[in-house]
Amino acid sequence: MAHAFSGMGNPERGRMLFNQRCAVCHGEDGRGREGMAADFVGEWHRLTKPDQELSRNIRSGAVRTPGKLYSAGQCPPQMLDDRDMDDLLSHLRNAFGSPRLDFGR
Repeated sequence: MAHAFSGMGNPERGRMLFNQRCAVCHGEDGRGREGMAADFVGEWHRLTKPDQELSRNIRSGAVRTPGKLYSAGQCPPQMLDDRDMDDLLSHLRNAFGSPRLDFGR
């Protein structure tokens, strides 16, 4: 039976998980290491996908992006249970899930 994501993950716990398990490739700022992992800031639209699809992509590492090749390979899915995934998705959407506007500060 597939996990039904609640959308009610804990973004603070998700941030901690991201920093511990994802930031080495995606960077703490979410911009990704060039040629290694996806950029969540510049490609924020990735995070508009349904939870099930995002979870599947994170767990399999099988994300195809036209014109992009990432060498990092598979994310560490064995480290993420369903609660972890809910929390991680909540953090990703809160931190990187919309375009950042620069008003010339």
